[in-house]
Amino acid sequence: MKKYLAIFMAILMILSIAACDSGNEPAENDPTNPPVSGDGDVIETTLWSLTYDSVWTYDEEEDFLDEDDYSQIILSIPDGDDSYLVSVEIRASVEDAGDFRDYLNSYGFDQYEYAVNNAYDLIKIGGVDCLKQEGNYWGEPCLRYFGRNEGAGTTVFVEITGDYEDDRVDALLAGLTFKLTDTGNVDAPWYWDGEAFSADDMSATAGNVTVNSKWIPFDESFITTETFDHGVAVVGDKTYILSEGILKQYAYDGNTLTFVKDIELDGEYEYISAADDGSLWLSAFGEDLVNLNGDKVVASYEDLDNVAMHPTGTWGISWFTSAECNKVTISGGTASTTSMTFSEVDSVMNLFVDKDYIYVCGSAVDDSGHKVFIYDTEGKLQKTLTGADGEGLGSITYIAKTKDAFIGMDGNMREVVLWNADGNYIGSIEDSELFGTSYPWFCSSSLLDDGSILTVMTEDRADESGMELIAFTLGGF
Repeated sequence: MKKYLAIFMAILMILSIAACDSGNEPAENDPTNPPVSGDGDVIETTLWSLTYDSVWTYDEEEDFLDEDDYSQIILSIPDGDDSYLVSVEIRASVEDAGDFRDYLNSYGFDQYEYAVNNAYDLIKIGGVDCLKQEGNYWGEPCLRYFGRNEGAGTTVFVEITGDYEDDRVDALLAGLTFKLTDTGNVDAPWYWDGEAFSADDMSATAGNVTVNSKWIPFDESFITTETFDHGVAVVGDKTYILSEGILKQYAYDGNTLTFVKDIELDGEYEYISAADDGSLWLSAFGEDLVNLNGDKVVASYEDLDNVAMHPTGTWGISWFTSAECNKVTISGGTASTTSMTFSEVDSVMNLFVDKDYIYVCGSAVDDSGHKVFIYDTEGKLQKTLTGADGEGLGSITYIAKTKDAFIGMDGNMREVVLWNADGNYIGSIEDSELFGTSYPWFCSSSLLDDGSILTVMTEDRADESGMELIAFTLGGF
């Protein structure tokens, strides 16, 4: 009898344990084991299907798009007329790997660690292995999942804004399935396996002026995901590259840029220029203007915008986008400002100062387009540089006075533009003719002691393995 009683009690215990196990709650915020909801409504697109509860809403005209190679939806749980508790954007795109690799960089994942060392945990979202990133979007908490299916040539992205810990988010993601077909796609090489940029010496002519170019390689390819914000300044045999808030020092022997060190900065700076005394000036909107001697800050000035400094380092122009700027005078360790308005200009895109002139690159108040307005150091207009027949230019990202001419780098048009000493248009040279490039962005340039120019630009590699910052010297003009 005792034997049967023991068996009976054991059976009860097993049933009790089983009952407890079947009632466990799924792991919180784990989309792979979410709370189960009802059948809900179903949305079928080319690249995904979604079963969702009626608590989620979307505007079919504004929040939904379905094409052969792109499907997207934005759903939200409303919280009043113009706000929401949480919003979820789901998208899948048949495209090259460029955006996915940009996501890796933007959200703090190292490409090599991801692709070679498998250093990051992956979570299946809709059947695709995804990375997870927690951050913010315009001040709101934000959770992102993104992944790449190489065979299908498809990048998937899910962005949850607001209260992403709401259980209804997990239930929504549980109803998502990406419908991806392996087409045998092979993505472009990663940058470490790709073919680095190279170029031969070249020459090209505009009017009666011949410009020569020489490619200056970095000792190691300068891979970047930032197209525009790179600055360059040269001090003797030292070249400084300001890129994405980091100041890099290179040794420059006229043939190669050899990395020396990174210089730590206390701020996100965008503009750099060299002074006659060999020091550097760095500025950016929202940051202090700083003067560096070597790798040490020797002076700092508050409450200024972007600042283009005169080579003497005694004054400069503080500017942002308005034609109403300030002339900054440095004296006795302080910076004083006086108003200086460039009345011919509607909005400023770039501003430079050299020994004799202030160059304002911007749109004209008469709506005649983007031009370069050249003022003397007191702000009096001297010349206006235009395109052929006086029309507007694209977007001048650098302008300088050479011995016999003015030379400009037109970023939008990808052209080197020349004017004579009187400011009359000579002509332009396309990037492919002078650099052997396909579609670069002219970032920044620096006038060298011998009258030539060191210029840096970004260019996508031909094999699509990455974007490089590349450098050339220009001379002969």
